[in-house]
Amino acid sequence: MFSPDPAEVALARRVMSAIPNGSGVLMIDGKMQDDASFKQSAVMASLADMLASRDPDLAERYAEHDPQPTSQNP
Repeated sequence: MFSPDPAEVALARRVMSAIPNGSGVLMIDGKMQDDASFKQSAVMASLADMLASRDPDLAERYAEHDPQPTSQNP
């Protein structure tokens, strides 16, 4: 009930993979992502990993929403 939505976790992982060093700016799905987005994404992904390690059903739901390629605009 209070766990992050699988789609939001997937977006967080996409942001983290698109900005691997945590710096820079890019567009994902028409929204600007930057270092602040990266930090928020890291917190969400960490929380999701912790919850998934304790709940197999939640882990399965997160796995169903694996990150997809990012649409980046220079």
